[in-house]
Amino acid sequence: MNERRDFDFCPRCGALMQNGVCQSCGYGAQRAPQPFEAQSGQPLLRQGMQGPGGVSGGPGTNPAYIYAQPSKTKNNTAVIVVVVTLVVFVVLGILFAVIFSIAGSARSGTRSDSRYYDDYYDEYDDDYDYGYYEPDENDPYYEEIVDCTRTDLDYSLQWAVESLDPDNADDECTYYTTYPVLEMEDAPWLTSVNETLRQAANTYRSTYKEFEGGVSTFGYVTLMDEDKISVVFKHNFYKKSVTEVRLEAHTFWIESGTEITPEEMTDIDLELAMRFKAQDKTQNGGADYVQDQTVEGILADLQDPARAVFFYTPVGLEAGINHETGWVTVTLKEQAL
Repeated sequence: MNERRDFDFCPRCGALMQNGVCQSCGYGAQRAPQPFEAQSGQPLLRQGMQGPGGVSGGPGTNPAYIYAQPSKTKNNTAVIVVVVTLVVFVVLGILFAVIFSIAGSARSGTRSDSRYYDDYYDEYDDDYDYGYYEPDENDPYYEEIVDCTRTDLDYSLQWAVESLDPDNADDECTYYTTYPVLEMEDAPWLTSVNETLRQAANTYRSTYKEFEGGVSTFGYVTLMDEDKISVVFKHNFYKKSVTEVRLEAHTFWIESGTEITPEEMTDIDLELAMRFKAQDKTQNGGADYVQDQTVEGILADLQDPARAVFFYTPVGLEAGINHETGWVTVTLKEQAL
């Protein structure tokens, strides 16, 4: 049997007719219309109202069963959309409430943690020694050669750097130096001071290749006040298995640019030599070179411009001696200009 379904429009209501039966009002039906099969995509039939003749589905009566119309399908879809939308709004509302709650907790936690970390690091900073030595006039002695510069004076400083590098990258013999340059308006004499400092910084420029690793010279401003400035150069000679260090110091009057000699700083006599030896034992634990020397030998070193080094620090006058394996200094607290 060849099954065929013809489609037309109902003359009564204009709805779609199938196989001569109106799918809306039942026009042309001799029996109650049957539901579509599941694959039709339409929902199942629902119970209708009984007609005036009292016979369900008879001619001239409202059908006892009707198909769900496409509009009904749209209405169901609208309901679903509305429900889904409401659910989405509810979920979003809950989500935003949770987010705001978490954010509030986070802000509270952040404030709390901030106070905690501030207190922690304040205490940490107070107790921890970062290793930066800041010399003070109340120190018993000078501990380390460091910069002690100021920015509240009539003159200021800039730092100059000079270096030499070999063409061969594998050659580790290099030269490097850094030194201060003084600046002040209407002070042409500082040109001479700066030239002296530049020459001191470059003392070993012409001979640096005599050392396997070369030479580096670092300048330090150990004291800087209205009247004078002390600059110390630390020359480092890099040999195969050891680095030898030598100190060189220069102190100048700012007003004239004149260099202050060691003899102007203190009396260089036997009393100073004895004090130097005693102070070395107290301050440095007794350097072998000093403790093995006689007082006369120490005095000779302090009077030798090639060995002696004198410079000012916030703690006091520092007197020192360069020797074959290094250098040693002691602090003379009451010696100050």
